[in-house]
Amino acid sequence: MPNDIPDLESLRNQIDAIDAELHEKIVQRIALIDQVAHAKQLGSGGAVAMRPNREATLVRNLAKRDAGQLQTATVVRIWRELINSATALQGPLSVAVCAPERSVGYWDMARNHFGSSVPMTLHTSPSLVLRMVDDEPGVIGLLPFPQNGEDNPWWPALASQADGQEGPRVIWRLPFFASATGRFEQLESLAVANLAPEASGEDATLLAVETDRDVSLARVVDQLGKCGFSVHPLAVQEQEARHQRLQLFEIDGMISHEDPGLAKFQEVMAEGLFRLSILGAYPKALIEGRAE
Repeated sequence: MPNDIPDLESLRNQIDAIDAELHEKIVQRIALIDQVAHAKQLGSGGAVAMRPNREATLVRNLAKRDAGQLQTATVVRIWRELINSATALQGPLSVAVCAPERSVGYWDMARNHFGSSVPMTLHTSPSLVLRMVDDEPGVIGLLPFPQNGEDNPWWPALASQADGQEGPRVIWRLPFFASATGRFEQLESLAVANLAPEASGEDATLLAVETDRDVSLARVVDQLGKCGFSVHPLAVQEQEARHQRLQLFEIDGMISHEDPGLAKFQEVMAEGLFRLSILGAYPKALIEGRAE
């Protein structure tokens, strides 16, 4: 046998040794997660385990590293499984998927993001999913992305919550990572949970603007822009009975009701504006080939 041909048995032995070392490191990681869960319970009386901001930062950093021959999609999938398994160890965790149509696509999206071991249920009613999120510990609701022209959209229910009131908030826009080879359908969704969003460094906020019906979408976009916001219109819901219009926007960055720009916007809009509601915030998507 020529000297430059590697010994197959030796290569397999090296692979087996690496597999054993990887498994040992994963076990060590899980042990640290147990300590994190214990610290959360002692420090905050049982804090919510999921941290979308930390998860997004971790995956973005991994995507920036040289993975050799590994595709980014493979790296992301491996770590999402680790992240979700660790999260499930810290408290109850399940996903209620709302899929009024094309349930395979929504179910597949949920599995890709929340992992293979997290319990999932399938539903056709958005209101039922929102109720589950509100009533049952650890439930994350996955709901279809808002569209114009919907007969009975789910997102106004979040906008109707009083300012500062606890309740479900949007925490993810999915898919967070969309591989060209890893999507069954070109669907998007929003994940909702009883969790206060935290900044990841690259975020977006969902803002609902309730106005008089005489106030156009173009005017709201223009005024938000003049108040310093980068605005992306998503959906409009006409509220015929009240002669009002509810408009949904994605705003670049993580903002709060105390943001000076929102105060300025309210002042400019004056009597034509009835209410501003922040429906949640989420990390911006990781695009294949680059981290936003």
